[in-house]
Formats: sequence, structure tokens, C-alpha cells
Amino acid sequence: MFGSLLRNTTSLISRGTSLWSTSIFTSIKPSSLSPSLLNNINTTERGLAGKALLRTNKSAAKRFRVRGNDRIKRNKAGRSHNTGHKGRKRINNLAASAPIKGKKIEDRMRRLIRA
Repeated sequence: MFGSLLRNTTSLISRGTSLWSTSIFTSIKPSSLSPSLLNNINTTERGLAGKALLRTNKSAAKRFRVRGNDRIKRNKAGRSHNTGHKGRKRINNLAASAPIKGKKIEDRMRRLIRA
């Protein structure tokens, strides 16, 4: 039953038909559908306005921030541990943030953090 239901919903989505107004879903409430099936449905069909939402990569969002000049900054590596033999000036320089230099790398990170 659910296999045919999934095939029918994906064909309706590809045609741009509203799912909740079709006869397939007249007896099924959205809350009774499985979460995996709801994830395949376009967000406009679930009652949210706008296009399908893309998820932010959370690991990238924790590592990168957008500066005021719209550049992306990152933290430098090498300051969290094994700092006993490093000089104070070197450790302080590692504390400062650094920009992402490459344009293509910056565009890739911007796509990940949805900025």
C-alpha cells in the first residue's frame, strides 16, 4: 500500500499538483504520514510558503562566520592543545581569525552555511 502511495505522491509532486486536494489524501491526514514520506513532499504542500528548504550544514556553520564586509572568516588551527612549547606571540597570533582566501572555496563554504 505505501509503495503505491509513495509512487503516486512523487508523480504528483513532479507535475506540481497539490497533494492534499487530490483523492489519494482525502482520508489520510498529514500527521498520520511517516516522517520519511513527509520529507519527500515539497514544503509548499506541507503548508510552508516558498520553495523547498535546504538544510544548513551544522558542522560548517559552527566553524565559519560571515564578517561585516561579507567575507567568511575561519579560526586558525593549532591553539587547542600542545601549546607548551609554542611561544606566547605564536599562540596569540593563532587566536586571531583569518579570512578564507580562495574565491571558489569561499563560495563552497557560503553554500554550506547558506549565507
